[in-house]
Amino acid sequence: MSRKKARAPWQEDALKAIACLKNGGVILHATDTVWGLAADATNLAAVERVFEIKARPTNQPMLMLASNSRMVEVIQPQLPEEAWELMEVCDGPLTVLAPFSDQCRYALHPALVNDQGACAVRLTQDPYCQFIIEGLGRPLVSTSANKSGGASPALFSHVGKEIQSEVDYVGVYGQDNKTSQAPSMLVEFDENNRFRVIRS
Repeated sequence: MSRKKARAPWQEDALKAIACLKNGGVILHATDTVWGLAADATNLAAVERVFEIKARPTNQPMLMLASNSRMVEVIQPQLPEEAWELMEVCDGPLTVLAPFSDQCRYALHPALVNDQGACAVRLTQDPYCQFIIEGLGRPLVSTSANKSGGASPALFSHVGKEIQSEVDYVGVYGQDNKTSQAPSMLVEFDENNRFRVIRS
């Protein structure tokens, strides 16, 4: 007789977040970096709402969160081996800006791809975020939970009340965390597989 796998303490919260995302909602949640706003990256109306809540121009693309390497490869199939190696050795969360595939099976919002045809993706290692993305079955558009130009909220207590009131679901998991998190490192790969650090 097989043993029943114990539920993670955040599972109920994550299931509510997934239900909200599937209904086209925008969530406020803990990530592997700072507190973030997120929505289904393939839901055009939901992505536009994230831009509106953030008060961010659509010509400033946001990154996406992926839960596994297959999802990354669908979005960025030309990602060089050097990028995968960098993900493995990097001490903290890493966002990679690289060419987007026209054959991507996800119908992403155009505002997630920059003028050079590249998009930013982070392969999250956080179990809570992975569970949400796997439950949705699609990547998340993700951005720090602050108005454009403001400071990124390292803790839930740093998230403004206005932001909290504009989303459809506020994640419970991580609200009592007192350890500050920082934004991810951001690197860009060119056509020659060379990279430069945009944000460390």
